[in-house]
Amino acid sequence: MINNQYTNSEVPRLAIVLPCHNESESIDHAVTQLTSLIQELADEGLISKDSYLFFVDDGSTDNSWVMIDELNQGNKAIKGLKLSQNFGHQAALLAGLTEVTQNCDAAISIDADMQQDPLAIRDFVRELRKGFDVVLGVRKDRNSDGWLKRQTALGFYNLMRIMGVDIVPNHADYRLLSKRALEALALFPEPSIFLRATCLQLGFRVSTVFFDVSERRYGQTKYSLSKMLRLALHGITSFSVVPLRMVAILGFVIFLSSLGMGGYVIWHKLFVGDTIPGWASITLPIYFIGGVQLLCLGVVGEYVGQIYKTVKKRPRWISEYKLD
Repeated sequence: MINNQYTNSEVPRLAIVLPCHNESESIDHAVTQLTSLIQELADEGLISKDSYLFFVDDGSTDNSWVMIDELNQGNKAIKGLKLSQNFGHQAALLAGLTEVTQNCDAAISIDADMQQDPLAIRDFVRELRKGFDVVLGVRKDRNSDGWLKRQTALGFYNLMRIMGVDIVPNHADYRLLSKRALEALALFPEPSIFLRATCLQLGFRVSTVFFDVSERRYGQTKYSLSKMLRLALHGITSFSVVPLRMVAILGFVIFLSSLGMGGYVIWHKLFVGDTIPGWASITLPIYFIGGVQLLCLGVVGEYVGQIYKTVKKRPRWISEYKLD
């Protein structure tokens, strides 16, 4: 059963979840900024003094986990989970949120590179105390991105909206979820979860907080164009049947076009008579219909692949070590 909503009379215990993959250069910087912020918020009475950081090492090949382990030995407010291999950002983030659900009143997810302004956490907590269960961090602008990253990001959100996916533009995975929102999120069993849209389907009160994004200070970005495209594909196939409907409409249009082309060929043969025998009726349909069939098979195949992954019921992640 989902617990009652957090009340203003309580001081919430906050868990800050940081998924990381090969972020050894950023971890110390993240810990310095966030532990200082936690102390400030606790002194102000906004959060409990036993609030903590929870790192999720998503199969890093550098010494990220070694650093997290050493930090945990010196400060028990720094906890961590090591996954057995790289399961992907969404799986790592969900693993962290799942692990902290029973040990916090609210959880905030933020990238370990600290490009997302951590000072916005104060606004997140204030929205929580107003009674909001889901608080979304939304970028004020994309001035810190290069031209290609800016255009692909805008294209990503536009594509999702066109496909009918309920998503907030310029919201990544910087958000706060209350305890009962976390418990509700655990009820979603699909293997390829798309948290940016799933959190909007929980049915609880949603608020937004705007924040700045700074230049990356350490390391290199791990979110390549191919990963962004895969994320968009997962989001579309998880939340929209528009591509399947487009395939059906495309098939109907092709059917009408075939009738029209057939009528044209017959008319040209009877009244013009300069056609090359067999060319119009064989060559053009082969190229056209063949390309459309491959396109349709690819779209249907993506949905079949989602069904295939779901029915196998394989774990979304496997934990190797946990630091309490």
